[in-house]
Amino acid sequence: MEKVNILGVSVDVIDRAALLGKIDELAMAPRVSLVNNANVHACNLAFSDPEFLKILNTSEVVFCDGFGVKLAARLLGQKLGQRLTPPDWIDDLFRLCARKRYTVYFLGDTDAVVHQFAKTAQSRHPFLRVVGQRQGFFDLEGDAASQLANEIVRRRPDIILTGMGMPRQEKWAWQAKKRLGKGVIIATGALFRWYTGAEHRAPRWMTQHGLEWLARLVTAPRKQFKRYVVGLPLFYFRILRQRVSGR
Repeated sequence: MEKVNILGVSVDVIDRAALLGKIDELAMAPRVSLVNNANVHACNLAFSDPEFLKILNTSEVVFCDGFGVKLAARLLGQKLGQRLTPPDWIDDLFRLCARKRYTVYFLGDTDAVVHQFAKTAQSRHPFLRVVGQRQGFFDLEGDAASQLANEIVRRRPDIILTGMGMPRQEKWAWQAKKRLGKGVIIATGALFRWYTGAEHRAPRWMTQHGLEWLARLVTAPRKQFKRYVVGLPLFYFRILRQRVSGR
């Protein structure tokens, strides 16, 4: 696959059909695969966190999840494919799983949210095979993480969706990869909350025109201040520096 370098992160040039096809291919493989995403926040984190950068760059797929990253590619004289935010294609993935009889496991958020996510997914896709769910607030280095890995090994899901936020979900997947025998681990961020309605996504006209960040900032200014008010200018400053230096 063709890739674009965004602040050291290798982002795949891929569209929705190709992404789903790749997940399908990986789900049949006898090993654990990582499917991650790159947005402005991810690139900023990876810029100052070598471990996170390594995780992204050794993943089987890193898809574009943000207009900010697409704009950055343009500024660097390159071109990315579609913006592939998980809520836009997750039902397509569930239809694929139901058709191919892939089993799925959901990990992330609170007990109430992940339970509702599983319930909503199965109500929309009656033939979806959900083999487990778990809230995402646990010590990554503690006994709970080890017990979780043992549970997933027993249930052998083909696909694991994580919704624990960056870089926590990616670092858990990286650690768990050594313990699990097979499966595709897909980082989905706030998907569980959006899918269930626990948190409302921006209107479609905003999400389709690169303004989703503004809606999130307006609805939760204190929570999102550092990510957007500080993070966006910093990201583009770094992109311009990459353009000038060529590195």
